[in-house]
Formats: sequence, structure tokens, C-alpha cells
Amino acid sequence: MATIKEDAFALLNRIPEDKLYFLVEIMRGLDGLYSRERASENSPAFQKLVKLCRPIPDLDEEKELASWREEKFGHAGVD
Repeated sequence: MATIKEDAFALLNRIPEDKLYFLVEIMRGLDGLYSRERASENSPAFQKLVKLCRPIPDLDEEKELASWREEKFGHAGVD
């Protein structure tokens, strides 16, 4: 049974040379995407952000919504 890499190489060998440009660009983009993900989780800025995370205190969502509506729209005299 062939491995995935062997299958990929077999497919690459069947593609004409002038058509490989687009595939190579896609692969470079994917490589950059994966390397950025790994780097961002290990970066000092990300670690500092993780340290800043705090639990949210219990909120009364209805009270917060009513307060926001009052601040945004004022009281229209409608109950």
C-alpha cells in the first residue's frame, strides 16, 4: 500500500511542468499558514495575552441589556 506522499509524488509526476506553478504556490501558502499558527502560539505576545485572561464575574444579562438600551435609546415611555 502506497503512502500519501508516494501518491502525491505520483500525481505530481503526471502534471505538466508548466501547470505546477499554481500547485507550488498553493503549497507555499499552506506551509506559511501552518508555520504562522505554530509560531503565534509560542510567541511572547501570545503568552502575555494568555496571562491577561481573567474569568468574567457573574453578569445579569437582562440588567445589562436594559441598561444598554436605556443608554442607547433613552426611555420612550413604553412599558
